[in-house]
Amino acid sequence: MYLNIHGDTLRLLEFRKILDRIASFTSTDYGKRLIRESRPLEKPENRLERSRQMRDLLYAYGDIPLGGIHDITGFIEKIERSYVLEGKELKKISRTLDSLSSLKEFLNKVSEEYPSVWEIAEGFYEMKSLVKKIDRCIGEEGEVLDKASPELKKIRGDLKKLTRSLRQKMDSILSKYKEGLSENLVLTREGRYVIPLQSSKKNMYEGILHGASSTGMTVYFEPKELVSINNELRLLSSQEKEEVNRILRELTEFFKENLQGIEQNIELFSEIDFMYASARYSMKKNASFIFPEEKTTLSLREARHPLINEDDVVPINFELPENINSVVITGPNTGGKTVALKTVGLAVLLSLSGLPVLARSDSKIRKFNKLFADIGDEQSIEQSLSTFSSHMGRIVRIVREADEHSLVLLDELGAGTDPIEGSGLSMAIIDSLIDIGAKSVVTTHLSPIKLHAIEREDIMNASVEFDVRTLKPTYHLIMGVPGSSNAIKISKRLGLPEEILEKAEKYLATEAMDFEAAIGKLYEEKSRVEQIKRDAEGEKKELSSLKNKFEEKLDALKNKRYKEVSEELSDLEERVDGLLKEVENAINLSRSEKEEDKIKAVKLLQEVKKKIKEVPVKPEIKDTGNEKIDVGDTVKDRDTGLTGEVMSMEGDNFVIKAGKITVKLAPESLIKLSGKNENKEISSEDSYINTSKTSTTNEIDIRGSVVDDVPFLLDDFIKGLKTGNHKKGYIIHGKGTGRLASAVWDYVRNQKKIKSFRIGTPREGGHGVTVIEV
Repeated sequence: MYLNIHGDTLRLLEFRKILDRIASFTSTDYGKRLIRESRPLEKPENRLERSRQMRDLLYAYGDIPLGGIHDITGFIEKIERSYVLEGKELKKISRTLDSLSSLKEFLNKVSEEYPSVWEIAEGFYEMKSLVKKIDRCIGEEGEVLDKASPELKKIRGDLKKLTRSLRQKMDSILSKYKEGLSENLVLTREGRYVIPLQSSKKNMYEGILHGASSTGMTVYFEPKELVSINNELRLLSSQEKEEVNRILRELTEFFKENLQGIEQNIELFSEIDFMYASARYSMKKNASFIFPEEKTTLSLREARHPLINEDDVVPINFELPENINSVVITGPNTGGKTVALKTVGLAVLLSLSGLPVLARSDSKIRKFNKLFADIGDEQSIEQSLSTFSSHMGRIVRIVREADEHSLVLLDELGAGTDPIEGSGLSMAIIDSLIDIGAKSVVTTHLSPIKLHAIEREDIMNASVEFDVRTLKPTYHLIMGVPGSSNAIKISKRLGLPEEILEKAEKYLATEAMDFEAAIGKLYEEKSRVEQIKRDAEGEKKELSSLKNKFEEKLDALKNKRYKEVSEELSDLEERVDGLLKEVENAINLSRSEKEEDKIKAVKLLQEVKKKIKEVPVKPEIKDTGNEKIDVGDTVKDRDTGLTGEVMSMEGDNFVIKAGKITVKLAPESLIKLSGKNENKEISSEDSYINTSKTSTTNEIDIRGSVVDDVPFLLDDFIKGLKTGNHKKGYIIHGKGTGRLASAVWDYVRNQKKIKSFRIGTPREGGHGVTVIEV
C-alpha cells in the first residue's frame, strides 16, 4: 500500500530523475517500469530486505541467470484480444518462460542463504509443459517445424517429392525450349514455376503467359508440361499454409489457457528485476539499504545527493533528534542549503520506497507517513541554479494537511517579502508545525529565525560552511550552529572601498552586529571542536593501524616459530626413522649364525648409539607462568617478547596494554615479571616487535569492532596480503545485525587494489565471512 505523498513533493525533490537512474540498472523493461512506478510504501521493509539479500547474493555469486528474458507484454495483449501469434512471437514467450524456470532453479539452490529472494521466485508457475510444446513445434528462428503435426509432416513430404520430380523434368524442358529462351534458368511467378522466353518467340510454344519484363523483351512462360505439377504444388502449398495457421492458432490458444500463470510469472520477475537493479545500484554507488524506524532520530551519515556528480558531491552529516522538532539551516546563498534540504528529503523518500540511500549503513531514518516540500520551482540541482521564491499557497496546504507523522521541508522560508514581515511569518509557521507535532527542516537567511531557533530548545540551528578566505562554500553541513551571510566580509575581500564598508556597519543596528559577532564566535568554537574531532579520528586511525601492525607481526612470529618447529620435527622424524631402520638391520644381523654378522651388528648398534647422542633435543621451556597473574601485573609474551601491563580479563584471555597498543593474549603464553606494586612504565620501545618479515596470515577477525573502525582495520590487513603474496583474504565479521558486514563491503568495493569480493561459502563461514581477492 502506497503512502499518500503529494505529486508536488515528488516533483520538487526530483524523485523521478533518481528513479530513472536506478531503473538503468535493470535487466529488462519489466523492472524499469516497476522502479519508475515506485512511491513511498506503508511497509517498505520486505522490499528493502529482499534487495539487501539480492546484493549479498550478487557479491557471493557475481550475477544471476537473466539471459533470454524478453518483454512479452505486447504478445500478451494480442492474446487477450484473440489475435493469433506468429512463430517468432511464440518462440520469444517460450524462451522467456524457460529462462524464468532456470532462474527459479538457481534461486532454489541458494534459498537457504537468501530466503527473501527465494520467497518471490518460489511463486513462479511451472511452465515446462508449455515450453516443451512450443519447442517441439517452433524452431529457433520462429519457423513451424515438420514434426509440429503428422499432417504438416505429410504435406511437406509430398511437396519435397513433387519438387524433386519437377527438377528432374526441368533439364529436358529447358533443352526443348532452348531456341526460345532468353536465359537458361527456371523462375517462379505467383508461386508457379516458369521459364524466360524471348517475346518474339512466345507464340511458338503452348503454355500460359505470366507477364513480361520491364523492357518487354522477355515474357514469363509456363510450359504445358509444368501446368499440372504447378497446380499440385499450389494446392500443397495452400494446404501447408492452412495447417501452419491451425498449429499457430492451437499454440496461441494453449498460451491463452495458461495466461494467468504467465502474467503472474512476469509480475514476480518484475519484482526480482526491481531488487536486482536496487542491488546493482547499491554496489555501484556505495549506497545502503536503511530500514525506517518508528520514532527514532533521523540521522544521516555521509549522505550524498544522487543527482550530483560523484566527483563533485560533498557528503553531509545530518541529525534530527527525537527531542528536536525543527532544524533551521542557514548560511550564504549558493552555499548548499537547498542541496542539503533535498538530500534529507530524498533519503527519506528512497528508504520509504524500499530503495537504496546514498549514505553510510549506520544511518537512521524515521518512518514518516507524510512528506511535504516547498522548494523553488525553477531550481535544478543538476544545473547548479538557485532561485529564491516563496509559495504561500503550497505552505497553506501543508499546514492544513500535516500531522504528527509528517516531515515538512521548507526552502528559503520568509524570502520574497519584507524581511521583518517574512521573519515573523516564518517563525509563526515553524511554531505552528511544531504545535501540530510535525517534524520540519527549514532553510533561511533571516537572522530573527536563527535567534528564534537559539531561544527554543526544540529547534536546532545548522549551517552550511563557507570559507571566507577563499570566498567559496565548502558545502559541509555543521549541526548546532547558525550560519552567517558574511556579506560584509565577502565584500571587503572582493575590494569594496573601506568607507562604504564602514557606512554599511553604521547602518546596521548594534544588536544585529552583536548577534552576528556572537554567531561568529560560536561558529569558530564549533569549527575548533570539529577540528579536535577530526584530530581524534586521525589519532584513532593511527592507533588502530599500530594495533594491526602489531597483530600482524605477532602472527608472523607465531607462524615463523610454528614453521621452524615443524621443520625441526620433520628433520628429527627423518633421522629417527633412519636410526630405526639401522637398529632393525642390526637386530637381523645379530640373529645370524655367522660370527662376522654378529660383529657387524655390535658395531652398527654402537654407531646408532653415537648418532642418537648427536640428535639435538630442545630443552623444555621452564613454565614460569604457573605463578598467578592478576590485573595490574607486568607480564611478557614468551612468543614475541612484548612487555605490558595486565588491564583486565576477557573470557579466557588477558587484555594487555603495551604503550599505545592493547592486545588480548592467552595466560599460558605469558611470563609474570612483577606484581602490580612493582610496575614500571612500559615504553613504546618495549612494546615494539622488531621483525622484518611481514605477516603471513590471510585472515582477520573483526567481530566486536565498531563500524567506524572498519577502514582502519582493513587497510593494513590488505597491505599485509599484498606483501605476504596472498591472493585471497578472509574477513570474519560475523552475521549479527549485518551493519559490520555492510561496512566491510562499503570499504572493499571502493578499493582499487581489491579485484573482487564475495560472501564466504558455507565451508568458509557463509554470511559471516567476506572473501577478497587482491
